[in-house]
Amino acid sequence: MPNLTSVVTGAESTATGPKTPAQSFYQQYATALTAKDLSDGDIPQFYADNAVFHNQNGVDYSGDQIWPWIKQLFGQFEKVSHDFVTIWEIQNDDGTVDLISNVVRHLWAAGSNCDKPTVSVPLSMVCKISPNNAPRTVGGLQFKEVWLYWDTYKLLPYFSEDSILFRPRNSFHEK
Repeated sequence: MPNLTSVVTGAESTATGPKTPAQSFYQQYATALTAKDLSDGDIPQFYADNAVFHNQNGVDYSGDQIWPWIKQLFGQFEKVSHDFVTIWEIQNDDGTVDLISNVVRHLWAAGSNCDKPTVSVPLSMVCKISPNNAPRTVGGLQFKEVWLYWDTYKLLPYFSEDSILFRPRNSFHEK
């Protein structure tokens, strides 16, 4: 039977660091997303080959489509940062972990040199993290499935409607 193993606030996580391997993995993922160059070959393999990423607009990305989509998505921002509100961790009988997070994502539009973000957006992310000892994983863990829910409507004034943020289809299927 699944077991709630941890609940931490963002303040607790900042003060004491991650309490579990899954939280450490998730924190390293969030840190990687803030890197200016997501094409860096040193970025770990966060997603399993058979992973599925469900975006809030009903578009799914699979396996080797996920990181190129993430690079396109975050590449259009000058800067990204995250404030963690709460993270719940559930240990499943099959060895996977469900991580549920509430986060505020701060985004700076391209060319912005301000200290204050262009827009801050609340989000929830539900992740199934599984053991995988493939090369370049973080602590032998990878995302198996991810559901992202964020209010992209708040981004409309700052990004064009044809941005990958709002695209209602998986453009990797068109190639």
